[in-house]
Amino acid sequence: MRTRQISGRPRPAARHRGGPREVPAAGIPALVPLRGLGAYRSWRRIHRWLVVILLSTVGGGMARAQGGGSPSTVSGASAAAIAAMTGDLRRLVSANEVYRAKTKRYAAAVGALTGFRPSAGVSVSVLTASATGWAGKATAASLPGKSCVVSVGVVPTPPKTDATGRSAPDAVVVCDPA
Repeated sequence: MRTRQISGRPRPAARHRGGPREVPAAGIPALVPLRGLGAYRSWRRIHRWLVVILLSTVGGGMARAQGGGSPSTVSGASAAAIAAMTGDLRRLVSANEVYRAKTKRYAAAVGALTGFRPSAGVSVSVLTASATGWAGKATAASLPGKSCVVSVGVVPTPPKTDATGRSAPDAVVVCDPA
């Protein structure tokens, strides 16, 4: 049985113990059942890594449940809410840049940005907008009193977060700590 190489010269087909191999005519990979001692060793290696990952994940969770975790770690829900607010503001920056390229000014409301939808539980608003710059703010229902802000270009007053009053340089999203 012979297969064709890219160069056009025929080469003998290699014998495989397992894994994908080429079908001679179509060049489509076909699955061959795993056989032999080599397949057993590879499955043992995969199993060993899965056990290591499982123990490290569960072990770390047990340490945190017993009070061994650091007190400064953020809960999963808080971190997810901050990540959602940050991601939404970054997408808002991109959407507003597309809007400005089309209309020569920044959008004054989120509704004017086609295709932009904030994540579930996150409220995004444009605070100020002009032809030279804009400022936006995101809040999450699960984090009352906390917010993320961003400003692009020249704005009359840079936006500040609700809890700590933090502001950031141009086009950088900054959030209150969770």
